[in-house]
Amino acid sequence: MNYLTKKLDAFFNISESGSNIKREVLGGISGYLAMAYIIFVNPSVLADAGMNPDAVFAATVIGAAIATLIMGLYAKFPLGLAPCMSMNAFFAYSVVKGTGFSWEEALACVFVSSVLFIILSISGMRFKILQAIPDVLKNAGSVGLGLFIAFIGFKNSGIIVADESSMIKFGSLTNPNTIMAMVGILVLAILLVRKSKSAVILSMLSSLVIGLIIVGLNSNGIINLSEEVASTLPALKGDLIVLPKVPLESMFNDTFLVALKSVPKVLSISGISVVLTFTFLDFFGTAATLSAATTQVKNFDIDTKGNKRLYFVDAISSLIGSLLGTSNITTYIESVSGIVAGARTGLMAVVMAVLFLLSLFLYPLLSLFTSAVTAPALIAIGIFMFQNVSTINWNSSFETSIPAFLTIVLMPLTGSIALGLTFGFIFYTLLMLIAKRRKEIHNYMYVIAIISIIYIFSEVF
Repeated sequence: MNYLTKKLDAFFNISESGSNIKREVLGGISGYLAMAYIIFVNPSVLADAGMNPDAVFAATVIGAAIATLIMGLYAKFPLGLAPCMSMNAFFAYSVVKGTGFSWEEALACVFVSSVLFIILSISGMRFKILQAIPDVLKNAGSVGLGLFIAFIGFKNSGIIVADESSMIKFGSLTNPNTIMAMVGILVLAILLVRKSKSAVILSMLSSLVIGLIIVGLNSNGIINLSEEVASTLPALKGDLIVLPKVPLESMFNDTFLVALKSVPKVLSISGISVVLTFTFLDFFGTAATLSAATTQVKNFDIDTKGNKRLYFVDAISSLIGSLLGTSNITTYIESVSGIVAGARTGLMAVVMAVLFLLSLFLYPLLSLFTSAVTAPALIAIGIFMFQNVSTINWNSSFETSIPAFLTIVLMPLTGSIALGLTFGFIFYTLLMLIAKRRKEIHNYMYVIAIISIIYIFSEVF
């Protein structure tokens, strides 16, 4: 073991965690590839809010790199962070297009909610609130997240499609994306049975290879694909290594510094409502993600000292994102694919951070990793997260099993992590009172239930 290896092992406690440097690197690559789609999706979504997509591209890459690096070096935990998909959609379509806020005003709301989030983390209130949430709901949140992320993988790859009569149905095997994803899932299943630590990344690469073969057959006239279908398949475009076409100066021109003039709008009633909603979504969404992720790491208890660093990193990341010029940066459930691949320490996050920075130069290569290619990784997350369903005692009482069930099924069916959690919180508190088990309800749960009711009404009306 050379000097550098010893230093890395000592700093990250790699051997003690039952891992090695190779696993950490492979985990970092796997986690990064599972998250790489956000680099292209985030600019597209926030462009609908009027933001400069070039600036958002740079902010996304640099913000993800900084946040993930802090996670690796400070929290020393194997997770990646990037702008949250549900939060950027809320930013663009609910806040900007729905309420008429400018993107500068919306970005100012992200900044204020991030400061509030940091205060909750530093003060210890976030920890106390999460301790008040019963284990049955934490485990249910983990299972629901697994189903949610797996459903996204099935849907985006065309395995599951919309249907007027039955709402959803199995897609068509004539769709190359479906074929790519199915091959990747098959490879994933075989490698998981074989207990391969590289199952996730190899399954994605197998999907990619199939896609490139289909592209080659199409370009040679052996098969004919419609232009619409062909455009969704991976294709090598231009040089693999190029200087970034993204003008970094645009990121610094279109940041929160421009949004400072919007602070008065944040203090209005509508602004406060937006801030609280951002905080609510980030708070409970992150809680479920971290709880789910930490169940995959042996000897790590989310309710012990290690959680404070995890929560602080997540809180400070949104602040970093708002300063750079993007919506809330938060912990990504997709990065659990790195843990599934065998990573157990912060070295995985450091590898991911480096890859995020390199993507400024290698971004043409990232276009190969379409939804069909990353589908096996998302489904792998679902497989591992769903295992937590066994920790829930379904036969103990309806007052705990019903809230758990609602939490699990409503996350994927409503497409909202927050709604699944809020219904779980409300029904748990209500049914425990009806069952005359008031003493088992933490006082904070009453507050959480009331906030959940307010949130649901704000969503409906």
